[in-house]
Amino acid sequence: MKISIITPTYNRAYTLPFLYESLAHQNGDFEWVVVDDGSTDETVEVVMGLQRKANFPIKYFRQQANMGPHVARNRAVQESIGELVGLVDSDDTVLANALDLVWNAWKDIPANRCENFAGVMGRCMTKDGALGATIPNGLSCLDVSWRDGFYKYGFTEERTPFYRRDVLRCYPFPETPDLRFVVEGVLHREIGRRYLLRYLNEPIRFYRVNGFDGLSMRPFRQLAGGRRPFYLATLNEDIDYFSLAPIRFLRWAAQYSRSSLHLGVWPRRQLADVRSIRSKLLALAGLPVGTALYVGDRTRDFMSK
Repeated sequence: MKISIITPTYNRAYTLPFLYESLAHQNGDFEWVVVDDGSTDETVEVVMGLQRKANFPIKYFRQQANMGPHVARNRAVQESIGELVGLVDSDDTVLANALDLVWNAWKDIPANRCENFAGVMGRCMTKDGALGATIPNGLSCLDVSWRDGFYKYGFTEERTPFYRRDVLRCYPFPETPDLRFVVEGVLHREIGRRYLLRYLNEPIRFYRVNGFDGLSMRPFRQLAGGRRPFYLATLNEDIDYFSLAPIRFLRWAAQYSRSSLHLGVWPRRQLADVRSIRSKLLALAGLPVGTALYVGDRTRDFMSK
């Protein structure tokens, strides 16, 4: 099979039919792997109904407890059989001819270079248009590492990855009992240490921004455990890119402090976890803003009780 679309879902019975309809209009050899992360709504009934009418394979797996989308994604990767695995959220849709576009871009990579590539990264579309920077010089695609794409070319907005299945199985999301959320950037960074990506200029997914039940609507403290590793790795591993994105680095330093404080990691330990002198200075510079954001979070939590 060419492509597996994997979708973790939690209480999104009302959005899954829209994603299904977008997949039903795709061409090619693909499957849809849905992992229900302990939903309490009609998700199982909805998916069973979609399975009965689909002209492509739909696999459904249910986790008894809500363990977080990263755990559901890991399960979906293990259950998938496609050469490429696309990560598509349950409230998004796939644009017309997207899977053909991804597959053709992947097969255009010379066979003797494929082992150097983790997969294909597509743009997202919102109601306001395509997100993020375009590929320079009018090119339709660009072959670079994740770090170069992120810092040198400014591909910092939401993107849709289609990774090789064998690569994803070697780089699962971290799972611990107290971790309910992990940013995808953690995965991209890990894979990007070894592999290149083929970035596409064309959008391939319609991305719903800030839905009422989205992760971005949750209190920051609930997401801090999954965000801190990304900010810490940024300070420790990417400091050489500081000159390309100084404002972003300062923001990430503040968010590192903010997420650390929510986890009970106080300033002395925060600085100890950062390695280089430059990174320590950056973390120190972000501490006042990060502390202010943390205090604001705690105040909002108190007022909402």
